[in-house]
Amino acid sequence: MAAINHPLGHARRVPLPGRPAQVNWWVLAAVFVLGLGAMLPVLQNSTATSRGFDAQRLQLDQARVNGEIRELESEVASLTSLDRIQHRAEEIGLGPGDPPVFVNVGEPGPAPAKIPSEYLPGPVPTTEEPDPWWRSLLSWVSLGN
Repeated sequence: MAAINHPLGHARRVPLPGRPAQVNWWVLAAVFVLGLGAMLPVLQNSTATSRGFDAQRLQLDQARVNGEIRELESEVASLTSLDRIQHRAEEIGLGPGDPPVFVNVGEPGPAPAKIPSEYLPGPVPTTEEPDPWWRSLLSWVSLGN
């Protein structure tokens, strides 16, 4: 406590800078550009690597889906084989049917068709044979015809 009550013989002053330090914007911009230039190859490399992994994952997914498609095609082929269908029909008691009966109807059907238009045959386009080129030329020239 005695040191607080007794001041120093002479006060020491801390030297303060005459003016505050100023930022040199050109140096700061150069550091920023150099840092950005150093980061670009790293960013490009990481982007290329991640895209490579994405492409590899997509190729694996495509191979898996193609395998599933081949399995389904094989299953459809085995389910639609004629021997399998005939064997299954015999299992459930089906056999050959009676010969078909054909009925001839002499009456025409109703005037407006009672079936959807998509099942009706479309209109038959009538194509007229175009005039030969020389006839159109003669009509254009108009030689008294």
